[in-house]
Amino acid sequence: MIEKIEVDTPTCIGCGTCWVVCPDSFREVEIGDEFKAATTGRLAAEKVLQEVAQGCPSLSISLYDSAGAVIFPSEAQREELRQRLQW
Repeated sequence: MIEKIEVDTPTCIGCGTCWVVCPDSFREVEIGDEFKAATTGRLAAEKVLQEVAQGCPSLSISLYDSAGAVIFPSEAQREELRQRLQW
C-alpha cells in the first residue's frame, strides 16, 4: 500500500502529466523559469498514483510503502534510465 510519494525536483522535466492526471496529489511549481512537479501532501487512489509514477518520463516520482521501502521505481529501472541517458 502506498503511504508516501516524493518528487525528485532536479530530475523532473516538468512535462505536467502528473499534475494534470492527478491534481489531488501533484501540483506545478515555478522554479526559476521552469515549471516542475511537487506533491500536495495528499494521496490519491493507489492505481492512479502507480499509473502516474510509471508514466513519468524521468522517473522523478517515487512511491513508498508504510515501512519506507520504495515501491516504484526500482533501482533497476533507475539504472536502465541512466544507461539510456548516457551519451
